[in-house]
Parts: sequence; structure tokens; C-alpha cells
Amino acid sequence: MPEAGVERSTAPAMSFAPGGGLDSDRQEVQPDPGTWIAALGSLPLLAQPGERWLYNTGASVLGVLLARAAGEPFADVLRTRIFEPLGMHDTGFWTSQAHRLPTAYRPGADGLQVCDTPDGDWSRPPAFGDGAAGLVSTADGFLAFSRMLLRGGDPVLSAGAVTEMTRDQLTPAQKAHGGLGPGFFDRHGWGFCVSVVTAGPDAGAFGWAGGFGTSWLADPARDLTVIVMAQRMFETPESPPVHRDLQAAAQQALA
Repeated sequence: MPEAGVERSTAPAMSFAPGGGLDSDRQEVQPDPGTWIAALGSLPLLAQPGERWLYNTGASVLGVLLARAAGEPFADVLRTRIFEPLGMHDTGFWTSQAHRLPTAYRPGADGLQVCDTPDGDWSRPPAFGDGAAGLVSTADGFLAFSRMLLRGGDPVLSAGAVTEMTRDQLTPAQKAHGGLGPGFFDRHGWGFCVSVVTAGPDAGAFGWAGGFGTSWLADPARDLTVIVMAQRMFETPESPPVHRDLQAAAQQALA
């Protein structure tokens, strides 16, 4: 949500969706999908398939493969098969309505520093449509996506696909050699591109918090979605207290 001093629009504000990966300076450093996956394929394996869990990489590969299987850019795959059926008309890898984007900030030694402006990276198409990160959306758009998962996937996914997507898929051995730092898997596991709560009063909830300042939690037991859209980048892999406090308050209100 825009902070004081940032121009506001009469249209719903847009924000960066949860995720990470090829976001930073993406226009300057991103290769095209064919170049990227060819370069990735030239690298030696870090581990045998299934031995370790790596954040982002598999989803980035999946985006390239989906585009090739469909014979169209990954952005169009998402638009025709997910966004349009769910009415998510303001969701994509960029927007032509840049005036609706807030300025994004990162913490610095002397306070907040601008890391992207409304006419910056998300005002034009990226070279790489990343399956792991990089979308912009609105709170309404994200709510439509979350509600789709909470009702079992209709009309874009099967109930079985949602069940597999939102349950912990990792083994103890994979968790012991993965994550984004100490404690990453405390009370949490990983489904298919979502974090899954595995213990505590909110076990079974799922979602993710993205480094650009947004977070999303879906709680099937309470039929609850909590979306927080800020514009301050996270300082650690864990979401800031304000995100966790808002989620806890919403869940306790429905306990």
C-alpha cells in the first residue's frame, strides 16, 4: 500500500506478489528463457535428484517447460489458464498502468532507500517470465487466487492437485540440507511452491511471504485468507513482525 507522500491512484493499487528469484534489476541482467535454461543445463548437479530441496530453481525451470509445452510465452499460459478464469485482470509480469504501482523501498544504513519506482522494472515486460517470482497483482486478485485454492481448485485445478500442492512434500533429510537459514523449517514444510504450516494451532495453513514486502496466508480450517501488501523489502528470510501479527490476529478472531 502506498506510504505517505507516494502518489495514489483512484484505481486499486497494485503491489509486488510474493516471491523472489530473478526480480532484482531484472531488465538489465535477465536472459531469455532459452538462454537461461541452456546455461542451467550446462552446470554440474549440486545433488542427486530428490536429495536436496532448492528454493526457486525448480519453479523457474517449470515455467520454461510449461511455455514450451503450451507453445506460447509463460505469461500467456498464466493469463489464459489461471488469471482470466479467476478474474485476475490486474495480475501479470508487468503493467501498462504504471501509475498504480507504489514505489518499492529497501532498508539502508541511513533509512529506507528506493529500489524500484512506478516507471521501473514492472512497467515493461521482462525478458524472463519466471515461474518462481516477479508478478504484480492487487489484493482483490490475490484473494481470488487464494479462494480458488480454499474451495478445492475450481475452476482451474483439480481437488487432488490442490491437496498435493498444499501438503508438506519434503522429507526430514531434505529439510536438514535445505531452507533459507536456521529455523526455516521450524513448524513449516514445503508443498508445490507454497510454504505449509506443519505444527501448532494453525497447522494445515499455507501461503508464502515475498521479499518485496508482501505476504499471503490461507487457512482452510478457518476458511480465512490474510493478505498483507507493503512496499518495504524484508531484511531477513522471515517476514517482519507486522505481517505475522496481522495473521495471528485474524486467526485468533476466528478461533
